[in-house]
Amino acid sequence: MAAVVDRQTYLLPRAVAPDTEVLAIADIHGRTDLLDALLDEAAREPRLRRRRVLVFLGDLVDRGPDSLGAVDLAIGAAERIGADERIGLMGNHETMMRLALDVRTPWDVALHALLVWLRNGGDAVVRQFPRFEAQPHGPDALLTVLRVALPERIRGWLESLGASWRSGETLFVHAGINPNADLDGFLATPWNLPLSEVNEDMHWAWVRWPFLEAVPGPSGFSGYFVVHGHTPNDARRDASHGDQIRRFRLNLDAGSGKTGLAKLGVFRGAEVKVLTAMGPTNAMLDLGRA
Repeated sequence: MAAVVDRQTYLLPRAVAPDTEVLAIADIHGRTDLLDALLDEAAREPRLRRRRVLVFLGDLVDRGPDSLGAVDLAIGAAERIGADERIGLMGNHETMMRLALDVRTPWDVALHALLVWLRNGGDAVVRQFPRFEAQPHGPDALLTVLRVALPERIRGWLESLGASWRSGETLFVHAGINPNADLDGFLATPWNLPLSEVNEDMHWAWVRWPFLEAVPGPSGFSGYFVVHGHTPNDARRDASHGDQIRRFRLNLDAGSGKTGLAKLGVFRGAEVKVLTAMGPTNAMLDLGRA
């Protein structure tokens, strides 16, 4: 059973809105056990500001054993923790899933998105859909069946997701930003570009470089401190929140599937408390089901 095992507090170079406390969670990837532990802890957090906002930074789905359950927990999370508002942001995994399953996506674009999504953990989500009366043969048949089988509550969640959210001088976004691009223009990039046309460096759901290696000056990223996920532990063994904060950002992706860890950030003013939940890795869960 997952449980919160660590709590660390850091000072930040920028603050959220003075009347608001923001609770942010990133990259759960179908691990309802980790999300449940973090939400329990969030519910126990004393309310110290007039408004409480819960932000999901994207990638609730794929890879882990219970993506639909993770979305269900997210849907009811605001009431559970006493939040006034719940903000859902779109990660690259929700982008792939929605591109494939949204009936407004052109068929050829959706087929390509389906194949990419299945190769990147979407197969774990498909296994949770209602059983098919007959096994679909070929990608066209599979896409047709999946669009019909997608539960309406999951469709509604996908359609509610945004690209980014701001509080005070703090920007919340799934993957990050490109420091060489105009911020507002960058964040306005459409979510539904065909995957074959996506320049990852220029998209808020996909960017890694040059964002992760950037060392902005005292103004930060166009005046903002950035809270993000997407790249587990910065893809480094020696990543630290202290180093990230000096670079005007905080990465809350702990690599839930491989590490069995997930993080919650509690932001008040120019301070954040980072809580870490630990459970089994996906490999350990697979062994337990064998």
